[in-house]
Amino acid sequence: MFRRAFLSSLRRAFVATTLLLISTLCVAQHHGGHGGMGNLPGGSGRPDGVDEKDSLKDFHQALAVQATSRQISEFQEVVKSTNAAKDEVEAWGHSAGGPARNGILSVDQAVEKARDANKSFQGGLSETQRSGLKDTTKKLEKADSDLAQSVKRLDQGTQSEASQADMAASADSLNKAITDFSNVQLALGREMGITLASGQDLTFTLPAVKSPLRIGGQNIVVSSTGDLSQTEAQGETRSFALNRTVDLTDLEQNLTQIMNSQFDRTQSCGERLTVRQASVMTAPPASSMILQLHFERWSCSFGQNASEELAEGDGTVEMRLTPAVADSQLRINPEFKRIDASGMMAEALRSGDLGQDLRAKAAQTLLLALRAGADVKATLPKALQGPVSLDAARFQDTGSGGLKVALEGKVKLSNDQVNALANQLNQTLSAQGTATP
Repeated sequence: MFRRAFLSSLRRAFVATTLLLISTLCVAQHHGGHGGMGNLPGGSGRPDGVDEKDSLKDFHQALAVQATSRQISEFQEVVKSTNAAKDEVEAWGHSAGGPARNGILSVDQAVEKARDANKSFQGGLSETQRSGLKDTTKKLEKADSDLAQSVKRLDQGTQSEASQADMAASADSLNKAITDFSNVQLALGREMGITLASGQDLTFTLPAVKSPLRIGGQNIVVSSTGDLSQTEAQGETRSFALNRTVDLTDLEQNLTQIMNSQFDRTQSCGERLTVRQASVMTAPPASSMILQLHFERWSCSFGQNASEELAEGDGTVEMRLTPAVADSQLRINPEFKRIDASGMMAEALRSGDLGQDLRAKAAQTLLLALRAGADVKATLPKALQGPVSLDAARFQDTGSGGLKVALEGKVKLSNDQVNALANQLNQTLSAQGTATP
């Protein structure tokens, strides 16, 4: 009897303990903890709830200092001013024959503008933000003070006719000071949830670009996006994998009109072709274009104006269009997969000029749009326009409709080029008035 009572009590205790553990886990998950086991009993040891001392304290602090949409836009302008000052300092320091005294005024003005913009931004912080960001703002104030001192020493050297060596040393000091100022400034932005590109980043998201194109009498837009991922770093050189996506959805939606416009049906003699319906679907790494066609063949008697219809028919063809890259140049290789036609139409498509012309026009249509989205000068930041090599191209299976092509390439950049790229990306974001997610 005692044994049965003991076992019954043991089972109840086990069930209660299990339910308590499950309840604790549910609460931890409900509060959104991303730290693995940190919210389990015996983990952090901090109680649950919404008090400032609970496990969500870091989250509350990050939320409290989060930048508003207006502050994001203002911060981008601040960074733009700082980058302009950095460029001015660097250009002055590398001028022919070393730093020139007659160029110091433009340096002073650019640095002063950057410092004023930064002070204005800090002055607009809320009291909650000032409190939560006090460590970083103190560092930024120190960097601002160091920058001011560097400019002052440079101005004094200019007025006292310092030697060229001393001027060069002052230029190096100023360059370091404004670089440190910029780095702390970017750190403040990151702490406020404003993520901008930095020369030390291993990955870069390239801005989306829309390229207008008129093809086959239709106005379309080809969109492209991309990113860079570092694969290797050797000394001053860094290698990146370049991945880009070209969106041809607009072409796809206007494909019937575009394809149909490329065949002349005004001639009274010979073959006439009408594209009644055109569609394309991805079959990675290629795509398939399906065309519903109407065919006519007319003959004209010599010396007579009258023409006579010899044959007429409807049919469907399916072409496989495979992208390829040769010497960094894009190509589209077309081939018939299926021809559903009969008589003269089938013969003209399989072995005549009409079949060759149809394949060529289909490939050229896709290629023109693809090249518009892949054009280096039109779609990539200036820092990437020289050294990019294209290695591969393939159609993507998006799973949600739309015609997209993935391009893969490589690029090697010096550290200076990477810094220039980061500056250009930030300037693009500033111009667009949006921040990187």
